[in-house]
Amino acid sequence: MTDYSKEFTCVDQGACIACPSSDLSLTYCKLNGYKQEVACEWNGGVPKEYQDAHPLPDYIACQNPVELNRRLFFRNQLIFIVFGVIAFAVYSWRRRKLRGNGYSTV
Repeated sequence: MTDYSKEFTCVDQGACIACPSSDLSLTYCKLNGYKQEVACEWNGGVPKEYQDAHPLPDYIACQNPVELNRRLFFRNQLIFIVFGVIAFAVYSWRRRKLRGNGYSTV
């Protein structure tokens, strides 16, 4: 039996959107939690019986959702800011402690 699973063409119909929690178990939401609506049609040469037995997808997984990238960017920036504040606090505390013990800074 011939595999026709890749014998269709899809065109994007909308923007990349977050999957609702009820859809997270679906194949197109498992990748990164985002989906994009598509309109697909069979290419020529696919038997009618195969087309009837295998429905075309309504959604596909988004490859690079802008919202996800933006959220990850700001999360990373926040982590770096927190680490910077902690590092500065440790530096200041250590400097005061050394001055209190009679050491001078160069």
